[in-house]
Amino acid sequence: MKTFNFTVRTSKETRAVLGRGMANIPALFPGLFRSADKICLVTGTDAPNSLRARALELFPESRQRHFYFRLPPSETAKTLEQAGKLCAFLFDKGFSRNSLIIAAGGGAVTDLAGFAASIYMRGINWVSVPTTFLAQIDAGLGGKTAVNLAGAKNIAGTFYQPALAVCDTAFLDSLPHAELRSGTGELVKYAMIGPVELARTVKKNLSKVLTGDKAALTSSVSACAAYKLKLVSKDERDETGPRETLNFGHTAGHAFEAMSGSRLPHGEAVARGIRFALIASMKTGLLKREAFTDLNALVSALRLPPARAVRRDFRRFLGLVSRDKKARGANNRFLLIQSRGRLKAAENLDPALLKEAFEGALK
Repeated sequence: MKTFNFTVRTSKETRAVLGRGMANIPALFPGLFRSADKICLVTGTDAPNSLRARALELFPESRQRHFYFRLPPSETAKTLEQAGKLCAFLFDKGFSRNSLIIAAGGGAVTDLAGFAASIYMRGINWVSVPTTFLAQIDAGLGGKTAVNLAGAKNIAGTFYQPALAVCDTAFLDSLPHAELRSGTGELVKYAMIGPVELARTVKKNLSKVLTGDKAALTSSVSACAAYKLKLVSKDERDETGPRETLNFGHTAGHAFEAMSGSRLPHGEAVARGIRFALIASMKTGLLKREAFTDLNALVSALRLPPARAVRRDFRRFLGLVSRDKKARGANNRFLLIQSRGRLKAAENLDPALLKEAFEGALK
């Protein structure tokens, strides 16, 4: 098992463990678990029984104090109403400030459960156990918690680090191909924003990840998770720049996701958001055509299915990106790319240019 620790500036120390087929996590971190008077395991209703059983294997010493709460599937869970229901459940069961939430699932589960942990009694400890490929390399790490509002992604949320993040790649063994493909949208992002070594790892593993190769999945999770946690330790709240690069492709991607009524998987939306950013970067003259061709080939390698769920409503797209939390008061704000690892924020881009990128991203 590989273990790495990181300290988030201005916040608490958070630990992360990565391995395959792990067991008895409380033995590694006895202080966190023995001090918890009650523990709530949160999963989604779409999670198989095997996921709950596997999660309980990770925390065997704590079973006698376990309560179990199931959220609606996927993005439908990320509402203030569901956060309130979880908090009410905790209160009804007598959870205190010394209690613990364990969130086991995809990004929607860790987003919602982490948000509830941040507001229940003004904050209790929580453990993030991402069980999808996308969540293990991105969404389940870093302490961003949120719910959706008014058809827009992650509008109400907090920065609230888990006390512990556990990435066990054994959870990925039974993932369907569609889930793996969704995760590769975030994987490709790392090849574009990260250093040369990370890009090499992504390129080496990309095709194998799509087939569910265990070694490729473990290698990718290890490399991407370590890189993300390094950025988070430098810039927890997206205030000084390093962490913002993780948003590459997400402004347009979140809009595409919203325009599909959350039917377009998050990773596929991000992949199309990356293509949008590549086209916009080339149209502004920031990215040379040869570099565009090279980077766009990574997105093409994902063989994305047609984005039929996304309505081709450009006016709504403009409205969504103008209200994106990353816009910072501008009409629009996007992260563009000059070359691998070199990103630049651009504001108030011409709508005509954006329309070209919009149409190209959804082809």
